[in-house]
Amino acid sequence: MTRWTSVVVASLALATFTMSATATAQANARSGGGDLSTTAKVTLVGGDTSKPVSPKDPDGSGGEFPGDNLDPDNKGTGSTGDLTIDYASNLVFDENSYADGLITATATNNRAFVQVSDRRYTGDGWQLMLTPSVLTGQSDNQKIYGDGASVEMGATKFLASGATVSQYPHVTTASTTRLPLGEMAKVGQADAGTGLGTWIYRLNYDTTAPTKLLVNGSHVSETQTYTGVLTWTLTDSLH
Repeated sequence: MTRWTSVVVASLALATFTMSATATAQANARSGGGDLSTTAKVTLVGGDTSKPVSPKDPDGSGGEFPGDNLDPDNKGTGSTGDLTIDYASNLVFDENSYADGLITATATNNRAFVQVSDRRYTGDGWQLMLTPSVLTGQSDNQKIYGDGASVEMGATKFLASGATVSQYPHVTTASTTRLPLGEMAKVGQADAGTGLGTWIYRLNYDTTAPTKLLVNGSHVSETQTYTGVLTWTLTDSLH
């Protein structure tokens, strides 16, 4: 069994933002009374970003996350601010095949997800990046990386957490995309004007295209547990 833990490195836009809107209402007298114009003004202030967004149900309903029995101690990141990663699943992989020298292990968490919240109210967009680290053997500290060591993303998708008026972010990988261990890759993006609010990036939900760990069998010196880290990075840059 190979266990991946997750850490979060988030690039945050820390400046506070106040949105102002002015609405003008006009009342026109059509016969002899002249024109009368009135002005209505309202200042709209974005929500409180000093508190974290709690993990939501990955079914997109907007309800509270009921938990994952394969990741029971994961309560979310507790991150605060206006652009945050709120939750990232710890993935557990079980080996299920060995063919042509390649070991394939499949993630067992079928409720795995990463939750992103954009509370900037600017529509500037964002990118979600993933870096799978090298694997380290727990008995002999052997490192596994390089050719033939990768994470295959499988089927992934974005879901809105409850109702949304924003257009969806989009996935930037295919189900067969392999991310080499130790290298950063973009897995999702919200273009300008999209991705506002709270979003669920689902993975390992489709049994026909699961998330996999692929390792060249010649790199494995002995039977042992190997561990690594999935680093999820959220950036406010689209470049």
